[in-house]
Amino acid sequence: MKFENFAVPAVGVAAVTWVVIIFLSGWGYNLTGVEWNFGRVANLGDSFGVLSSGMASIAAYFAFQTYRASLNEGTENSKRAVEAAFLNLSERRFDVLDHVVLRINKNFSGQAVLEKIAERMKTQRRESADRLDKVYEDSVEGISGLASFIRFTYHIVALIDREFDSGIDEKVASKDSEAYRSIRLLRAQMSDAELLFIALNCIAGKGFGKFRPLVEKYALLHNLPYEDRELFDLKRFYELTAFGLTAEDRELADDRPQKKWLEERYKL
Repeated sequence: MKFENFAVPAVGVAAVTWVVIIFLSGWGYNLTGVEWNFGRVANLGDSFGVLSSGMASIAAYFAFQTYRASLNEGTENSKRAVEAAFLNLSERRFDVLDHVVLRINKNFSGQAVLEKIAERMKTQRRESADRLDKVYEDSVEGISGLASFIRFTYHIVALIDREFDSGIDEKVASKDSEAYRSIRLLRAQMSDAELLFIALNCIAGKGFGKFRPLVEKYALLHNLPYEDRELFDLKRFYELTAFGLTAEDRELADDRPQKKWLEERYKL
């Protein structure tokens, strides 16, 4: 039971009882064992001392509750503002992506460019033993707008990390945190090609310094195809949390229906 649910009625009953006792005593009905009457005003004033203290304590308690409620309301309003900003920025990300273009062909832009980058990366990795920094540099050559796109994506993740995560100093997020749930929505927008680009950018590009720790904190590469992880030997360069916060999350998963299940469905 909440304090205010019994404290106020209790004080009210005590006040009424106290007044009744005082008046009865003043009229000669001595219920307290104290011999006094209304002519002894000092005793009358003293008798309300405890009651006044109780009422003052109740008033202080409700003042504190009002203050705490105003703080909570402010926090909730701030949280809703961040949520709205996150959703708006997530949509704007596609506009920024549209400005990623191939310099020799301005009509070749957006997601198609990311697919081109991923294709270059995989081809060069399979055909040579070049280091990942060279693979990355060769694959993004002749493409403009990538720096803006990766910075924009980083700042969305940084916003969520800063505003939502109560354990902001921790290296690994909690799966139950609002920050992680928001990052999962952002992660779901990302194509396999974009995830591969982010992965190599955080190894050999400017994402290494600030973006990389957030990638590892929020398992941003969780949806990166398992074969891409193996092809580029990414476990050598990342903490395992980049691919899943728990060992179970990092296991190769196959959500496709089993052949037996499909055959049974077709028989119905």
